[in-house]
Amino acid sequence: MKAKYLFLLSLFTLGLLGCKKYEIGYDGQVNFSSYRLEPASHPGLQETVHGVIEGKMVYIRVPNSVNINQAKPSFSSSSEQAIVYLNDKVQESGVSLVNMSDTLDYRIASPNDMGFMQVIALRNAAIVSFGFYAADNENILFRDYIAKFDGLNIQVDLPVDADITRLVARYKTTDGAVVKVNGVPQNSQQSANDFTQEVTYEVTDAETTEPEKFVVNIGRLTAPEWLEMPLGAIKDFKVGEIRMALNPTNNQPAIIFSRHTSDGDGSRKAVVSQFDGSQWNILGPNDGISAGRVDVPAIAIDNNGIIYATYKDYQTVGDSVQYASTQKYENEKWSYLNKPQGNAHRVNYLHIETNANNIPILAYAAARAESGAANRSPQSAFFINKDWQYRAIDASPATLYTRIRKGRDNKVYYAVMDGISTTRKPTVYRLNDGNLGWERVGTALISPSPSIVGANLMDIEASEAGEVYLVFQSQANTDKKSYVMKYEGNSWRQIGAEISHTAAGGAQRDNIAIALHPNGTLYFAYGDDNGIKVTTFDKNTQNWAPAKSISSVNGDKLTLRISEDGIPFLATVVDGSIKVYRYDIP
Repeated sequence: MKAKYLFLLSLFTLGLLGCKKYEIGYDGQVNFSSYRLEPASHPGLQETVHGVIEGKMVYIRVPNSVNINQAKPSFSSSSEQAIVYLNDKVQESGVSLVNMSDTLDYRIASPNDMGFMQVIALRNAAIVSFGFYAADNENILFRDYIAKFDGLNIQVDLPVDADITRLVARYKTTDGAVVKVNGVPQNSQQSANDFTQEVTYEVTDAETTEPEKFVVNIGRLTAPEWLEMPLGAIKDFKVGEIRMALNPTNNQPAIIFSRHTSDGDGSRKAVVSQFDGSQWNILGPNDGISAGRVDVPAIAIDNNGIIYATYKDYQTVGDSVQYASTQKYENEKWSYLNKPQGNAHRVNYLHIETNANNIPILAYAAARAESGAANRSPQSAFFINKDWQYRAIDASPATLYTRIRKGRDNKVYYAVMDGISTTRKPTVYRLNDGNLGWERVGTALISPSPSIVGANLMDIEASEAGEVYLVFQSQANTDKKSYVMKYEGNSWRQIGAEISHTAAGGAQRDNIAIALHPNGTLYFAYGDDNGIKVTTFDKNTQNWAPAKSISSVNGDKLTLRISEDGIPFLATVVDGSIKVYRYDIP
């Protein structure tokens, strides 16, 4: 009945107005006699808020319990028969939704007159945005978390393992606002508070009589899980070996893999693919970047996002060459560093890394005596001035395995496993970027006990403070054990208990990998005939936490990396297929 009355009254009013000529800008005497916000139309509002009417202007202060973008103002006019319009739409008092953050130009029409009123709403002193940002909470948060507002209530959901006892908030306020917590003045991006209980931010300005109280509550996100990443364009490849690196420009993984003889044309070529945040894209030709068969492919990405791929190259007839070919991917194009098979030695145990100055570095064992290198000796090669420069490693010439890795301190480390059976233990070197020389880290032939000798796999990592971590496996075939060693500036020591690998046989049991989270947590991934597992080092117990199972089927050639925004990735080969896992909130 009310709607019908308004409709008939509109027709009646418009008919009368049509008989009267108004000049442009005409403003009659009809106007608002009151303009207000009422609790009945705004749940959470404690009492009616009245606007101040001055001539043809209305000024009203909007409390923060009212959604200023969806307010329902109530009003009355000087004429009982008036109809109120906003943007040519009829307005109902206490019913019609309006955005009061903009100036409101009302038209008020009565049977004999038409007036214009302008409403300017001023928000009460307020927090208008709020969140916890990684840049303000170093080693606590590794991405940004933005709040949700519900009137004066602010909710921010954070990871279950985030320390919320000393969080720094980043927020914006209305002009001139002053913020306090428990009477203590606050500064955005500076003031830390304990959020284990709700925290009340009191906000005032020069016109405030009572502070607006914004209450911040922390929710907890679902616990992270190891999730298998969809592979898209690369899911159908059959794979021999795989390695992974993270692109520092976007924190996303890139992989290089060698095709298996059973895959496609059986060429065993090297293929490189990069994840762009939503899908995997093959970089270069879909069938691979190498001329033919490869072994031990490796990948590195420099600080500018340039990708380097290296591999043991079998491209000549008779599979007799086996030197390293190295290519870089820049401006969406692959090109060789100097030439195919450009280094001076045949290679085994090939790896690649870039240093703080973006110099590509190869690490390998010479596959035979040539060009000044002894057979099985550990070697390194630096690509400088468009050619390779070589540095031998001062270690046993009989090398069982090599490994190179850039730590979180942006230094490059080189681990060598001695190949002599009686002294088969690892030694670690650090690159001096000034003279490109290798300096030994602590003592040689690292082991928790003189009786423990190593197998052929190791991994290394370093913290931002330069603490060095090394993991290696024992030599026994039926009862493999992994030992994690730590160097803190004086000596090497074992941390945590050794980890047994229960497999009785099979080369896949040898897979181990370590990586440091930006918050300092050490992750250790390993595989055996019971599958793939990941554990972390608990600093409180000084031992390894219960392992999380990623796969019940074992993988081959594990690579573990953790991005700067705190996401661990693990790449491996399971039954000849690519598998990449991501530890994140579902």
